[in-house]
Amino acid sequence: MKRLSLVALLFVLMQTPASFAGVWTTTRSWTPALEDEYSAWVAKNYRFDIFSNPQSPWYGIATDCADAAYAARVIFAAEHGLPVRFTNLKNSVANITNNMSSWDSLNSQARLREFVKYVGINTGTATLGYDTYPAKISVEYIRPGTIFLNPTLSSEEENILGTRGGHAETVVDVEENGFIRTLYSTTPRMVRELITTRNPYTWPLTQLGGYRIWKNPEVRSLPANQWPGYSNEQFQIAGWGPRIRPTRKQIFQWHESIRRTLRQRPPTTDERIDVVAESICNLWEGRVLAVNKAWKEISANGGRCLSAGAMDDHSTTKRDARIREAYGQLNDLMYFKKSEVGDPDARGDVKDAKAVLQNCRFNTGLSYTDAWEMFLRMIDGQLNSDSSYEPAVRWGYRSKISGNRCR
Repeated sequence: MKRLSLVALLFVLMQTPASFAGVWTTTRSWTPALEDEYSAWVAKNYRFDIFSNPQSPWYGIATDCADAAYAARVIFAAEHGLPVRFTNLKNSVANITNNMSSWDSLNSQARLREFVKYVGINTGTATLGYDTYPAKISVEYIRPGTIFLNPTLSSEEENILGTRGGHAETVVDVEENGFIRTLYSTTPRMVRELITTRNPYTWPLTQLGGYRIWKNPEVRSLPANQWPGYSNEQFQIAGWGPRIRPTRKQIFQWHESIRRTLRQRPPTTDERIDVVAESICNLWEGRVLAVNKAWKEISANGGRCLSAGAMDDHSTTKRDARIREAYGQLNDLMYFKKSEVGDPDARGDVKDAKAVLQNCRFNTGLSYTDAWEMFLRMIDGQLNSDSSYEPAVRWGYRSKISGNRCR
């Protein structure tokens, strides 16, 4: 009888998902060749719909900007038997690893999905600077898979600069004219298509930001000067300095210095205009998602306002500021184009880009519009960033007095 019980116990153990097996088993170490492979994987597989396409194995994972960056690294590492080690927001210790055994009862794919979610919740732009290091400005190191980061700032830094920082993008392409294409998610955390841009709107606010390379567990124990591609040169160009609130010109000059090193040929003025117009269109489309999600959640809450944190997440204050900056860039480019071409009939401002902006059409959920009409509404003060109002108010179709608001 005792022997039979032992056999039965052995049978049960054999049918149980791998106990204390970790999320996946480490079978290899990171090498320069595998970092090259990671870069190629990002360029090919890290697509805008990786989390939003029902055909994707990663469909349904909610992300913000840092979540999306970490997720790419986790997915590749899991598929290739490579280790990961990330810094935990809760204690600032690098104790989030693929050896964690919290999800032993699940099959391998479910364990991995849960780990991706766990990493997203327990890391952020405040930890990403510690899980990466600044990259040398070269095509060897600024490439698909590289991170562009503005870390979350301290309270003291926020008081000086007037911003909390906190944004991350993953490089997916470096074009022959030097423009760097990135993909990113945004707040609030939700299942969404990733947003693409070639038009950075800020420079790194501290040396924990900028273009950065992932630290693998093997390099963490080495001195920084032994990390492949480690360099602080990006913090020594175009007048960069910490705790500086940069002007649009300074931001452009910093990024242009990097693009100049990476490019095979200089971009034309029309290519520059296309880059900025594309970013404007993407920002408007992202605003649509943010505005509609806010009101949907308020409606689901019986018309009552959400928590203060959630209302702040659904606000478009930062996004609207970024949109205004992008129109300012477009204005500068049209002025430059007038000077370059010498057309006496050109205004040399954003109005000359009317036709380009009208090509960007999108549906707010209330009506179809375009980036030119939205520019006019924006400069007329009709748009509202406050997430407590219904979409009609936030898009300027109704006034705050006549429109609905959460209570």
